[in-house]
Amino acid sequence: MPGPSRNISPLVVISLLYVIPTTMAGVMVFFGIKDNEIALTVGGGVGLVFVAAAAPLAILLAGRGGRLRGDATIRHLLQSLRENSMLSDNAKRVLFRDRELQLLRNAIEDDIARGDYNAAITLCEEMSALFGQRQEAESFRSRIAQARAQQYELEVQAALDQFEASLEECSWAAVHQQASRLRRLYPDSHRVSGLDQRIEEARSQHKTDLEARFLEAADQDDPEAAMRLLKELDRYLSPDEAGRLSGVAQAVIHRHRDRLGSRFREAVSGHQWSEATQLGEAIVAEFPNTQMANEVRPMIEVMRARAVDTVSSPG
Repeated sequence: MPGPSRNISPLVVISLLYVIPTTMAGVMVFFGIKDNEIALTVGGGVGLVFVAAAAPLAILLAGRGGRLRGDATIRHLLQSLRENSMLSDNAKRVLFRDRELQLLRNAIEDDIARGDYNAAITLCEEMSALFGQRQEAESFRSRIAQARAQQYELEVQAALDQFEASLEECSWAAVHQQASRLRRLYPDSHRVSGLDQRIEEARSQHKTDLEARFLEAADQDDPEAAMRLLKELDRYLSPDEAGRLSGVAQAVIHRHRDRLGSRFREAVSGHQWSEATQLGEAIVAEFPNTQMANEVRPMIEVMRARAVDTVSSPG
């Protein structure tokens, strides 16, 4: 009579896995042996079968009440698995050479996609040394070199774009520091070799623009704007350039001083103490050695106090 059957859960999984050294090997076989018979009852549902590459497996899955027979097949399978498990690492590498080579290709592609070019080059060395695929490894090296160069140029371009944006802020000391940093980061790029000249060109252009705007404001009788531009322009002018603009600059200064004095007197006459205080402080700060500043200086505290009183009691 057939031997007793062993009931399994409704989902039957027969897993026979033989895995190369980088994974975990495992075999799970559920069966009962008696009188050279193997009976496995399948309890309906789905049977999931993984067939190992190391040994063929003939399996018959029937419906409820079906049986799996073949003691000789199971014994042959187990013997094959035992023999394969005793293979050396080198023998396994030969046996699964094509699979390992494909895994190596996939790993190189992944490293290139991530931008990990050093790791990709290391894998190319392994492809050439262990598998003898020198031509394919060299092809990968060319791709890696091209991808690395493209990434390098993208980084250089992004850094130069940021450098150009900083030039527009006209903070020349900070821009020089940034240029030095770019030369340290990208010493092999010819595009960072002329950064100091680029700074000087931008600085010269900014000075030219300031001078043009100053002369335009002076010509349009806008002493406030002209005076503001003159203060900024003064940081860029050489003694010779300052002498060339001295006539216009003196006229602007006189008009600006007279305009401040006139606005100050109007604010005092109209009891606009807050505005009068601000104008008086501007006269003292910009023309400290003038007679006007000497007259305004003692009045500032009185005007400031009156401005406070006006705010606290507007009625």
